[in-house]
Amino acid sequence: MKGVRILTLSFMILMMMTACASPADQQAGMGNPEQNSAASTDSESLGNNSVEGNGTLSERIDASILKPSEGLNFESNGDGTCTLIGIGICKDSDVVIPAESPEGEILSSIEKRAFFGLEDVNSVTLLNVSCEVEESAFSYSEITALHIIGGEPVIGQSAFSGCEDLENIIFQDSNFLLEKGSFFGIGKDAVVSFSGCTGTIEESAFPYSDLHTLSIADCNLTIGNNAFSSCEDLTGISMLDSRIMVEDSAFFGAGDEADVQAVNTSLTLEDGAFQYASLNSLSLSGESLEIGASAFFCCEDLASVSICENDWTDNVISIEDQAFAYCRDLTTVVIGDGTVEIGDGVFSECAKDLTITIAGQSYMNLS
Repeated sequence: MKGVRILTLSFMILMMMTACASPADQQAGMGNPEQNSAASTDSESLGNNSVEGNGTLSERIDASILKPSEGLNFESNGDGTCTLIGIGICKDSDVVIPAESPEGEILSSIEKRAFFGLEDVNSVTLLNVSCEVEESAFSYSEITALHIIGGEPVIGQSAFSGCEDLENIIFQDSNFLLEKGSFFGIGKDAVVSFSGCTGTIEESAFPYSDLHTLSIADCNLTIGNNAFSSCEDLTGISMLDSRIMVEDSAFFGAGDEADVQAVNTSLTLEDGAFQYASLNSLSLSGESLEIGASAFFCCEDLASVSICENDWTDNVISIEDQAFAYCRDLTTVVIGDGTVEIGDGVFSECAKDLTITIAGQSYMNLS
């Protein structure tokens, strides 16, 4: 952990105030671009619902009432498995793809371009499917909703790319792999939610997509490099009761003055995870929080940061070098009590009237 010191509370305050200055050596490398107190209450009140990025609840889908669509075109592989090769004679406006064909063969894949440019269908649901959705299987389809419920699907490259009418995407109780570019350039002010899931969102899975909110609840996820980069319309990102690894530049340049909230979530943000993102506020709490070097570098709209703002004395917080450097509108930072590791220049080139509150005591940036 480059340049990081383990600090007592009093020494940490001194270091943070010093870091708010702007020595030239703190600019090297990036250049000069000119568990919280509410967690238990929130979790109990939310029950089994997921949380949308704007803080509202999204009801889970009752999978027991879904019925597989009839007339889909399955092709036998001759070994007890089958491939879905097209819409066939199915006339459903809400298509439900099951884990088996009508003949009882296990679905192993959805063929490349099987539903490319699909029209006259409102939604597609993958129900308990553990198969590969091959490259471009649904690309440029006109569906407005996608539900992936249960199963262990592998969503291949460009599988849903160019689905510009998507408004609602739900991943529920699934162990998935979303490959590179699987949702490239999708969405129409789309709401994306992950609930009760484990899995990996690979690099560049959703870049340049028109997303409104992203919510994650009761999940264990890895979000890869540039997974949501340049999703410039995001207004809210919420994480609840989860363990999440956010890799380098995962949200690079994303957001439209977005509010980011993590409640009761163990969170690791690698270097540059949100750099150059348009964020309004940041509120993080969980049993462990790791904020990598330059994680929020040059988030110029970011006005307030709350990190483990609670009554606990055993918070574990790590903030690496220049994590919030050049957040020029940042005026309020609140950090709870506990063990804190902090690097160099964490708040360099922030607002001159920045107020830092640690364990209930406030300190002004006097630089």
